[in-house]
Amino acid sequence: MDLDGDGNLDILSGSYSRDGEDMAGLFQVLHGKADRTFAAATVLNGSDGQPLILPTRGGRDNITDRICTRPFAVDLDGDGKLDIVSGNFTGTFAWFRGEGNGKFTPTSEPLPATGKLQVDAHSDPFLIDWDGDGDFDLLSGSSAGGVFLFANDGSKTEPEFGKRQTLLKPAGHGHDGDGELVFGDAHLQGPQGSTRVWADDVDGDGKLDLLVGDTVTLHFCADGVDEQTARSKDAEWQKKQQKLFESMTGDDADARAQFQKAWEELRAERETFLREQMTGSVWLLRQQ
Repeated sequence: MDLDGDGNLDILSGSYSRDGEDMAGLFQVLHGKADRTFAAATVLNGSDGQPLILPTRGGRDNITDRICTRPFAVDLDGDGKLDIVSGNFTGTFAWFRGEGNGKFTPTSEPLPATGKLQVDAHSDPFLIDWDGDGDFDLLSGSSAGGVFLFANDGSKTEPEFGKRQTLLKPAGHGHDGDGELVFGDAHLQGPQGSTRVWADDVDGDGKLDLLVGDTVTLHFCADGVDEQTARSKDAEWQKKQQKLFESMTGDDADARAQFQKAWEELRAERETFLREQMTGSVWLLRQQ
């Protein structure tokens, strides 16, 4: 999008970055140039000259409200100025109103809503007129997976988002309904966890489709190990992992070092019977 109105497309990104001694998901912008290249990323400031930072509930301790920002630039209130709607680690949404020419109010506000406006975690806003009534509706993925819709029950100039609707249910990750490991990738029939959403009419049939990115951890038996043995050994390994986590009581440097060593040894033990591979896909879901 052209964030600053200079006629060149810019790139807007969230982050999981640090602001001094405090964690803050600072927004980054790569300003576009006339030759279609981009300047180096810089922190996006508010109109007061200070970095835009999401607020926290009940003070600065709830850092999950401020980190893992996911911005989306849109003229949400129809005043001709781009605003920023951002997700976060917690799964809520914040609105920085635009002041024009790439300037934004220093303080965000919650999106107007008739109910609880939240996904499980890692909210990822995408705003589009999903229901064709002329205003922007809110789509989001989540860390647990799935795709969710918050329809705009207000108007183009005064948005008000309704209750959460599930367009795609979250999928289980690497386990079946009984909690047993599933091996390989043959079981993958749709988006898994950490879903990210984009809506567009991909096939030109006049209906908005969904492009959904995901992350998944695949499980494979180690060489020479059959599935039954891998499942049995992993069940015992899970108990050891739980015992290790419960045993960590101190928070000094020595305690952390001992825990890290024990954790690395435990992970190495698991690799003797089970191999994990993290990957992801982009799924196309056509609207019927």
